[in-house]
Amino acid sequence: MDAVDVMMNPEEVEVTFEPILGAATFQVEGYMVHGQFRGESLTPFFYDDDVPLEYQLDIAKRMERLAAEQLRDETQFVTFRCRSEWILDQGGEAFLAPLRELNFPLHRIYVTLQGTDLVDVSRLSRVVQYYRSSGVKVALDFAESTSIEDIMTVAPEMLLVDLATMVEKKTLSVTYPQMLQTMEYIASRLGAPLLYKSIDHLGQLRYAWRHGGRYYMGGLLGQGDATPPREAKGMSVLTQEVPSFFLHDQERIKRLYELEFELHKQIHDLVQSGKWSRDKKDEWLLHIAPKLEGTFVRYYLTDQTGFQTSANVYQAQSNWTVDNTYRGYNWSFRPYFIRTMAAMDVRGRGYLSEDYRDFSSNEVTRTFSYPLPDGMFLFADLSEEFLYQNRLLD
Repeated sequence: MDAVDVMMNPEEVEVTFEPILGAATFQVEGYMVHGQFRGESLTPFFYDDDVPLEYQLDIAKRMERLAAEQLRDETQFVTFRCRSEWILDQGGEAFLAPLRELNFPLHRIYVTLQGTDLVDVSRLSRVVQYYRSSGVKVALDFAESTSIEDIMTVAPEMLLVDLATMVEKKTLSVTYPQMLQTMEYIASRLGAPLLYKSIDHLGQLRYAWRHGGRYYMGGLLGQGDATPPREAKGMSVLTQEVPSFFLHDQERIKRLYELEFELHKQIHDLVQSGKWSRDKKDEWLLHIAPKLEGTFVRYYLTDQTGFQTSANVYQAQSNWTVDNTYRGYNWSFRPYFIRTMAAMDVRGRGYLSEDYRDFSSNEVTRTFSYPLPDGMFLFADLSEEFLYQNRLLD
């Protein structure tokens, strides 16, 4: 694309509207506005360092006018992509001018900044506050590639996460679900909905659904069009697929509850067998370990304040080994520890943790905890193989 052609022929700039579907309604709830020039995307033009910012802003404002004229009487929200330099111009008023002139409802607008292109973040945050006071919302695109500090400083009202780099699940990076969990957590702290974009296959849609996506967009759900589509193929995709996602995850969670009850019974029976002794903790762990072989790979005991009172008993090359390295360590700093102890205290029974990646083995595990006599507590780590064989991990 020749940038000079764009600047000399702004009347040839056109817009398309990509539908954004709601996770709750399965309806088109918003649009992302894209710019085109003679059938080509305007994105390279907007990020061409040789094009003066004022020319980029002029083209962006033309896109706003074209979109606002078609959407003024609708109810859906609208996302306009915007470089941070543009809204720093004239305190943010330059970018809003076309919308104000057309009396477009400002509460329906998301000014969408690219997280990887932010400049002068502290000053930018003041413009964002001004926008917020005017009813305009700010969204942050490519949130997954943006520093947490910048996200919290800008405090956007919506986070956009790009799933374009997500591959099929069989080759999915082990860090990808963790990244999505991080985005989900940050969004909850901000009170901002998550919009997952570039959803082109069902695997991506499932991850978006599982990780708190309030809105979805992408080729699987609907393409951009010169007129705002009131319906999209994604409406039927969501209607068909989301119930199956729900049933699949419900069955997995039911299996986890059933496993928790079964593990409680097994440990309870071993305690009641008469072998438990407060004075022979390591011996008791070595006694129960072979009886639960294939389920757990590591055991240890703590008191109620988190001090480890036993050795680690773990499986290595089919043998059970005693390791005294961590005896006396205090584990109360771990995020899950207080919650686990409180759950056992209130419920009076064993507790199965969420899955996590063990820092020493780098394997995914869950820890089963059990309240023993004499103020002791058992912690036993399930093997990754056991979890996979029982379809307890995805």
